[in-house]
Amino acid sequence: MDVKKCCEKKLGIEFRAGNEFNGWLILNGKKTARITIPKGRKPIPPKTYKSMALQLKLTVDELDRLLDCPRSPLTNMKNWSVPEALEDK
Repeated sequence: MDVKKCCEKKLGIEFRAGNEFNGWLILNGKKTARITIPKGRKPIPPKTYKSMALQLKLTVDELDRLLDCPRSPLTNMKNWSVPEALEDK
């Protein structure tokens, strides 16, 4: 599974290339979470995958479900709940 492509398609994240790919999750016009995805073709180690989930303020299971879901959350945002950690305070 290509995590970068899934994040681009499903979350609308635009990545910049450097030593790794960095991108921002933007909700309601605000940068809410930054995610870093390693470059390379090797499988992503479990600790790195967990770190990526935490950067998006998700659990590993939630990130798995998001990436495995055939539908795009951006096309169905009214049924997509924003994690409490991302809501405006």
